[in-house]
Amino acid sequence: MNQNEQQLFERLRNDDEAAFKVLFNDFYPKLYYFVLEFIPFKDTAENIVQDTLVTLWNKRNELKDDSNLTSYLFTVAKNNALKKLRNKRYSQKLFTNTIDVGELDLNAETLSTVDTSVCAFMDIEQIIQETLASLPPQCRKVFELSRFQEMKNREIAEELNISVKTVEKHVSKGIKTFKVALKDYLPLVAYLFVL
Repeated sequence: MNQNEQQLFERLRNDDEAAFKVLFNDFYPKLYYFVLEFIPFKDTAENIVQDTLVTLWNKRNELKDDSNLTSYLFTVAKNNALKKLRNKRYSQKLFTNTIDVGELDLNAETLSTVDTSVCAFMDIEQIIQETLASLPPQCRKVFELSRFQEMKNREIAEELNISVKTVEKHVSKGIKTFKVALKDYLPLVAYLFVL
């Protein structure tokens, strides 16, 4: 957890609703794309993520000082998604749509093996830092603005005085580099690759 997340976490544990809103907005897309990898229905993924974040609020006073918030939230989201995938009534509802039982079973089996431990997120953070450092300076700057500061391509182009096409090229190169570096953790970092 970075220092800013640690401060927000401490404020959350002291019932600070503003801190919860910041954490909600930060983690919502990350958790959403993680869940969507296994449950390909937007409304269901949204409900699971909302339930996950409500759990964080409801259990905020039970979390220890040394809790890893990222690991905690991904573990709760994983467990909520597994419950949904293993729920027979829910599965039958999905079968009437376009998902077959084999695909749901495979998704549940795959999801159950995803490592949401603190160590996994420490590894991810280290790989992200090493991969960022390996990118050419301009590509790194563009990728950071795009993926970590959530700026639009046009905004990045204006800020760096480059064309939108150049921004797109740098983002694409960064995505390709990160997909290779993070191949073992793709479900946990899918939000980095959404265009």
